[in-house]
Amino acid sequence: MLNVKVAQLSPDDLKAIRDLEKRLGEQVCLLAVEKEGALYALEAKMAPNRWERIDRVYPEIKDLKAFFQRHEDAHDAKAALKSFLNSAKAKHLRKRPVRIRLSVPVIDD
Repeated sequence: MLNVKVAQLSPDDLKAIRDLEKRLGEQVCLLAVEKEGALYALEAKMAPNRWERIDRVYPEIKDLKAFFQRHEDAHDAKAALKSFLNSAKAKHLRKRPVRIRLSVPVIDD
């Protein structure tokens, strides 16, 4: 799904992450990845102020990716998805508004 590398963490850092997961509850799992820049997510609107990853909204579409490392790739995927949803092949799928969201911004220290 994603082209990311798992971050190398010290035992103390790993313990801190596990402690934070316990405080946040059983429904939360934190992942540590190396920064490579930005990560753009394609999302579909499910309800007012509620957006979901497109691969979860349209599981019928095989190999649909929700995350991209370049904005241009996310834009091209959004255009292709909208074109597909307007085609005769996708008449059984409900069309929803789609957006590109900067999921993991680059933070310079």
